[in-house]
Amino acid sequence: MQTATAAFNLDKWEPQSEEKADGTEFARVAIAKTFTGEVEGTSTVEMLTAVNEIGRAYVAFERLSVAVGGRKGSFVLHHSAGEAGFTLTILPGSGTGDLTGITGTAAIEQDAEGNHTFKLSYELP
Repeated sequence: MQTATAAFNLDKWEPQSEEKADGTEFARVAIAKTFTGEVEGTSTVEMLTAVNEIGRAYVAFERLSVAVGGRKGSFVLHHSAGEAGFTLTILPGSGTGDLTGITGTAAIEQDAEGNHTFKLSYELP
């Protein structure tokens, strides 16, 4: 398994719709990011969230158009977060260009100043 680390900036965070029903708030958010480091490029994200007084969860799909390890292409990350934890998994079969066949997982960390770090663990054929 290869690894690549990058910083990223949130270029856009735009709630598309919000609804509150029976104590739970639902939202759909459009997000855009720029990555710098061992992963270079941009992404767009469609995220759905649910939040109430006791819990919060989200699911999202993120299309990355990036260069990783000198190879350019795109792939989709499936985000899932809630009571069971936080996972980012590359959607099988979503790789294009030089990233065709990519598999793996990712992680996002945020430091106290709000800086984000993206860590990709991947395999390519």
